[in-house]
Amino acid sequence: MTFVGAGHVTVVAFDGIIADTLPLRAQALADAIALECGSLGIIVDARALCPRLLPLLPGLTFSECIVVAVEQSPALLHETIRQDLTLHDIMALRAQRAWSAAVAHGVPLRDGVRDHLQTLVARGVRMVVRSDSQRREVEPLLRLAGLEDSMLLLRCADDLPRRSGVPSLQASYEAIDARLDRLRIPSARRNAVEVPGGAAARMLLESAGSRYFLQTDLLMQSL
Repeated sequence: MTFVGAGHVTVVAFDGIIADTLPLRAQALADAIALECGSLGIIVDARALCPRLLPLLPGLTFSECIVVAVEQSPALLHETIRQDLTLHDIMALRAQRAWSAAVAHGVPLRDGVRDHLQTLVARGVRMVVRSDSQRREVEPLLRLAGLEDSMLLLRCADDLPRRSGVPSLQASYEAIDARLDRLRIPSARRNAVEVPGGAAARMLLESAGSRYFLQTDLLMQSL
């Protein structure tokens, strides 16, 4: 169990840690892939694809997840699916629209997370919320959850211009680092809570220069 107190900053993944959004995101993407493939005469079973997408999504946008899914899923090995990048973009846009509609009235929070976050903030811990979704979707969800005023910073996947060869996750953490550096928050006081096995957790574990103590469960932070 890790103790955090006044002066500490915790970066928390919205998707999968604060809110149980990953099943909804996986379903939206699976349906979009199946629909677009079906329009080309390629049969993809969305129900079978959804559980394959679920572990790929943490730390990735829809567009980034499609690239990984095409490489790893036997159902998507068709040459047209692999090579048509415009098709990838259409799938991602369709998934984005479906996801936005699905969460328009809120998403379920993980049990105990809201009270735990508010207690940590009351103890002087500053919260940075990181999301793989777009700001226009995440801000209303945090407001509905009563967490809008508990954050030092919100960093979403679409906050920064896309840079060729730079994953949105890396760009988000670079922006967060820059903000915390300006606030003179030392690395020893930075924690990150990311979904186990997801792209963010792997990035922080594998980076030799990582400036965060990685955790996989927000509720393991001691009060």
